[in-house]
Formats: sequence, C-alpha cells, structure tokens
Amino acid sequence: MLIPMTLRSAEPLSMPLLFALGTGLPVLLFTCLLAFSMEKMSAWFNAVQKAEKVVRYAAGGIFVLVGVYYIFIFGC
Repeated sequence: MLIPMTLRSAEPLSMPLLFALGTGLPVLLFTCLLAFSMEKMSAWFNAVQKAEKVVRYAAGGIFVLVGVYYIFIFGC
C-alpha cells in the first residue's frame, strides 16, 4: 500500500508548505518583475514617441528645404 510522503514524515505539514512556497515564490517574483518592467517600458515608449514627433517634423522640414533648393537650381 502506498502511503503519501507527508504522512510518513515526522512533520506532515512541512512538506506541502515547502512545496507551496517553492512553487509560489518564483511565480510571484516573475509577476512583480514583469509588472515593473512594463511600467518602465511604458515610460520609455512615451519618451520615444515624443522624440519621434520632433524627428519627424525635422525630417519634413529638411525635405521641404531641399525641395525649395532644387526648385531654385533647376527651375529658374
């Protein structure tokens, strides 16, 4: 007859408690790490969006200036 390990040990409640802590703590740590990294990534993404808007306007202005330059060189 098979007797579970918890009933054969000297302290029957220690093994399930250790198993629960051993499997639950890594999951909790990974969840916290994921939540905090998402928060940091969101802040970084917002900063990139602001910089991208400035770079987009600057690139557009450069294209307009180059276009006007070519119009004066080849158009006149």
